[in-house]
Amino acid sequence: MKGRLLAIVAGILGLGLVGGATIILHNARQATLEEIQANLDFSQRLVGFLMADLSSPRTPDALAVLSRAFEDLRHVQVEIESPAGQWRSLTPASSTDPAPDWFERLIVPPTHEFATIRFASGGELGRIRITARTEDEIAEVWRDVFDLFWLAVWILASVCVLTYLGLWFGLKPLRDLHAGFERLEAGDFSAPVCGPAVAELADTQVKFNHVVGVLRDATQQRRLLTQKLVGMQEEERRAIARELHDEMAPYLFGIRTDVQAMSWALGRDDKDSALQRVTAIQEHVGLLQQRIKRLLNRLRPAVLDDFGLRDSLSYLVEDWQTRLPDIDWQLDMGAFDDELDDAVRVTAYRAVQECLTNIARHAQARHVQVSLHMTGEGDERGLAIKVVDDGRGMREDTPLGLGLTGLQERVAALGGRFRLSRNGSRGVALSLFVPLAASPVAPPAR
Repeated sequence: MKGRLLAIVAGILGLGLVGGATIILHNARQATLEEIQANLDFSQRLVGFLMADLSSPRTPDALAVLSRAFEDLRHVQVEIESPAGQWRSLTPASSTDPAPDWFERLIVPPTHEFATIRFASGGELGRIRITARTEDEIAEVWRDVFDLFWLAVWILASVCVLTYLGLWFGLKPLRDLHAGFERLEAGDFSAPVCGPAVAELADTQVKFNHVVGVLRDATQQRRLLTQKLVGMQEEERRAIARELHDEMAPYLFGIRTDVQAMSWALGRDDKDSALQRVTAIQEHVGLLQQRIKRLLNRLRPAVLDDFGLRDSLSYLVEDWQTRLPDIDWQLDMGAFDDELDDAVRVTAYRAVQECLTNIARHAQARHVQVSLHMTGEGDERGLAIKVVDDGRGMREDTPLGLGLTGLQERVAALGGRFRLSRNGSRGVALSLFVPLAASPVAPPAR
């Protein structure tokens, strides 16, 4: 930007310099031609006056009188012809440095000619010739133009330097913002832009610092959510490992023991004892299947694959109605296509499941309302989920548990929205929105 603005300023000044030089040269040409012609006319009248004065009687010092009369003439050359036919100059030679040839041709074109004036006097003086001497006048013009040129160069350089310094200090807020963006790109939110800003950029600087604060808080919140999610995953793994060890291992050991006992009974040809062991093995297998089914349901609700989202939610609410008949469980599902994306279906089911479990454990509610319906259009179309209870509610400083934390992270990963309204002692309202075109949101690059 500095280079472009500097180029614009230099271009404007350069055009002004070229225009000024053109005008100066044009005026100098006219003035030079007029002055040389005026000197020729003046010299002609002067020579005519002197010749008339010296015509009679002729004094021996007439030549000296003429030489003194022409000493101060400028831009003309006065010559007198000797009896031998040689021309002798009566005006002093030029003492100034000549201008360059190209400048002379520019001021007085070669095609321009000045008339040579001759006087025929006769007698001892002979003839007198007056010729224009343009190099003296052009040399004076050259010195003036040369001085003006360097003055213009000095002004141009001064303006460019002052413009550059003004842009350097004036654009410092933009450099500060650029450095702030580089820090943001590197993940550093600790140093907002705090330098002085011009009035036009002050509001931008304030908004930039606000964005830095929002990003810092969001990053910290994401870090906490990630830590909670990792902890929740580890807790889930520990629970699965504990369940595998505490519940399934005894059944497997029992089956192994029954198989060994059945083998001994068959060796003794004790059919009754062998049948008892077969019955025991069947019971152990049945209990083991129940435990495996419960474990698989924790990993992924198989009911979704078997019955779809609508029937799965209806079965879930009916199950809680059977367990806790004192609570009024209401399910309101609007018209929506059951063939939703798998991520949307699992998220919706897990959200309702987690909410109903928390209500049953902690809320002490009398009425629970669950509603699902489609909302929005186009890319904004999605599934809105809302679960409201009239229980004892949650305090504002109560942290979210692992279940709600994981649900919040799951919804955020799909590009949805999570909102928890803590109504004090009037219950809790959880609102979720999961877009139909749900796609995992890529984590920021580290």
